[in-house]
Amino acid sequence: MHRLARRLWDFHTAPASTGGDQDLLLVLGSHDLRVAAHAGRLWAAGLAPLVVFSGDRGRRTTGTDDHGRWQRPEAEEFAETAKAASGMPDSALLLETRATNTGENFALSRGLTTARGLSVRRAAVTAKPYMGQRALATAAVHWPGVTWTFHCFPGGYPGYPNEDHPAGELVHFLVGDLQRLGVYARRGWSAPVDIPAEVREAYVRLVARGFTAHLLPDEPAEAVSG
Repeated sequence: MHRLARRLWDFHTAPASTGGDQDLLLVLGSHDLRVAAHAGRLWAAGLAPLVVFSGDRGRRTTGTDDHGRWQRPEAEEFAETAKAASGMPDSALLLETRATNTGENFALSRGLTTARGLSVRRAAVTAKPYMGQRALATAAVHWPGVTWTFHCFPGGYPGYPNEDHPAGELVHFLVGDLQRLGVYARRGWSAPVDIPAEVREAYVRLVARGFTAHLLPDEPAEAVSG
């Protein structure tokens, strides 16, 4: 199982970058506060002078699926975590608290920066590590004209699981995000991404083993395309 999952992990995280001088850092909200802490560290390291935290409550933070409800939008929770990790002042951040999916993260954050009169030519996005391919494909549609890089917290596949984020759950997410690359591109929500044959094979084998909890309910498991 881990060999197949690692194949998906390596594909999803392939765009990850460690450097660059950016106009802003966009932080995609989620249930994983490690992303927020990493955003704070990136700011402290000088990656970008401005950080945009984006996200309302999502699937895991609304109090559904046996998970507790966050009292504030993900963007606000993330900002507090990032400030605690880095000393980031309020003047270095913007909050976008309405987005409920990745497309809205980019589109609404783009609108926020435009309304502030900010010029963005180079930008970084940080999110859960396995969202690398999907984040950049989404940016291409919802915030074009910007050179994007993807950044994620370190540790790799073996370092990702912990008490709050078990290894089995991670495999479900790896499988589900691969399906989304094909489905969302066909719906026009993100740009097409070339998926190598060996990655599609690993996906099919993991689906056959029952790692289907994060698949889109209205799409067949075979929806992945290359």
